[in-house]
Amino acid sequence: MRITGTRLLSASLVAILSLSLAACSGGDNNNAPANNGANNEASTNTNTGTTNTDSTPASNVDETGWDGTKYAETITLSTVKGVGTNYYFKNGETMENNVLQKYMKEKLGIDVKYDWVVTDTNDAYKTKLRLMLSSGEKMPDIITYRGDMETVNMLIDSGQFMDVGELFDKYAGETYKAGVALNQDTWLPVTRDGKRMALPVLDYAYNDDMLLWLRQDWMDKLGLQAPKTVADFEKIMDAFVNQDPDGNGKKDTLGLATGFKNTYLGWMSDISWLFGTYGTLPGQWNKGADGTLTYGSVDPAAKQALTQLKDWMDKGYISKDSGLKDEVSGSELFTKGQAGAIVGRNWLPDWPFGDLLNNVPGSKYKGYPLPTGADGKIGAQSGNPSVNGWMLINKDAKNPEALIRYYNFFFENWANPQPGSEFENGFAEGYDWAKLPDGTITKDPAKYPDLFPDYADRTHLVEPIYYSLTFEGARIPSLYADTMIKIANGGTPETPYEKQTAAVRKPENVEAMKIVLDQKDIRMKNYFQGPLTETMKQKNELLNKLVNQTYSKIIYGQSPIDEFDKMVENWKKSGGDQITQEVNDWFKSASGQ
Repeated sequence: MRITGTRLLSASLVAILSLSLAACSGGDNNNAPANNGANNEASTNTNTGTTNTDSTPASNVDETGWDGTKYAETITLSTVKGVGTNYYFKNGETMENNVLQKYMKEKLGIDVKYDWVVTDTNDAYKTKLRLMLSSGEKMPDIITYRGDMETVNMLIDSGQFMDVGELFDKYAGETYKAGVALNQDTWLPVTRDGKRMALPVLDYAYNDDMLLWLRQDWMDKLGLQAPKTVADFEKIMDAFVNQDPDGNGKKDTLGLATGFKNTYLGWMSDISWLFGTYGTLPGQWNKGADGTLTYGSVDPAAKQALTQLKDWMDKGYISKDSGLKDEVSGSELFTKGQAGAIVGRNWLPDWPFGDLLNNVPGSKYKGYPLPTGADGKIGAQSGNPSVNGWMLINKDAKNPEALIRYYNFFFENWANPQPGSEFENGFAEGYDWAKLPDGTITKDPAKYPDLFPDYADRTHLVEPIYYSLTFEGARIPSLYADTMIKIANGGTPETPYEKQTAAVRKPENVEAMKIVLDQKDIRMKNYFQGPLTETMKQKNELLNKLVNQTYSKIIYGQSPIDEFDKMVENWKKSGGDQITQEVNDWFKSASGQ
């Protein structure tokens, strides 16, 4: 089978995911050499999409067994995998045996073996990793993880993984290095005593930024206008709840889809933006006017947001089950047609809004800027900019450099392919693209089933790039936003990446990215990017439980709002003050103060 094509842009939940992660769009990285040739790696020109191996004879095998283009003898990397709900396979293929795995073995001499694979629902992947840690089980060569930093910290603290700093400096290609350098804080979360303990998986800049999504068919039916303030938005929610927007004659609709079972700083069905209108964000460390860091969940401004959330709960604007739902199940209130609004990322039209269109025929959605508070304040979360996860390498791995060579390949060949190059249209014909008789390319298996044989489900593309160790091959941080804005402004797509972006991204997605960039200054950075402090290790579980239980009781009317002040006092004396001191000590050290 001929493997060819361009980067198919898809936001997985996985992501979700991810996710994480958004950073300021940097300069053009695509003209930089894609490899640092210090170790006789293949020299790649990212402008042509070709690999020049003439300077490295195949017989010149280095100490790792690399002959300049691949391993002379196939090496094996062991790992584990959480398979997302957006992973699809052709009949007969699995994570352990598929077109991408076979290709990378043939092309690079890297064979990936899985100790176990789990469907990653209800945090199954995280749970299985933590069980391995608690039982002292030996870890595989590679662990790739995106999600909470607490689990990443646990993996690092297990002592089973190596310092990857020298490996990165020696083997990382220039495209990878340039992406990491866009954010000076990239390494901070995984640095221990000057050692870099995990490799960053790069994401597109601004990919984690939030905006407001509304049921546009409900807006039109009820004659509602775009909200500019939270007060405007409350009027919209009231209409969604009380004016029967779905026309079924029942009072069974909600204003806003939310799910805060796990966190009030969610990656989808988010509610933290409301706290942002009062000047704080819960669950992260914000910088005060005096330059010191304070924990947003105990900031006095959070008390005002909780008061408003209680009011929304009392009025039926948000679901009574919000406190029992995580981010994904919270989003289902929107995709099942129950709620008229949700706050999430620019790529929600790709997933999960397709479920809304399937569940509610005739439904429409549209993105809007986040509304401001009464005094004009506005704030929204921003993860570790441009980082979508972390890769840890076992100290006992025989070829630890192989993971970086694997990642380099995708930066050099997949992330921004050139016209006529191997991945111009997608990863593999008959999987994520097909050619029509007139020579044009299609990515629609539902419309052209004969061109996508052996699909178990022809309503979705089978995208082998998801099977990679690095989630989606490789992403150049600045490329996505730059391309989306070019398209939004009416520019003509020229490169394969731009053409495929224009072909697969829905108009609502393109417009959403423009809204995100117009509001890019509202992002509130989490200024604590370091490892867990000593007191956090001892007290975090207790303190998080104290905060979450108090929040829940206030929102559900089980405790008066002044219970917040008692919680803050208990939080401080139960370790919060000591953690605050440790966080600020770290911040002073990390920022060179």
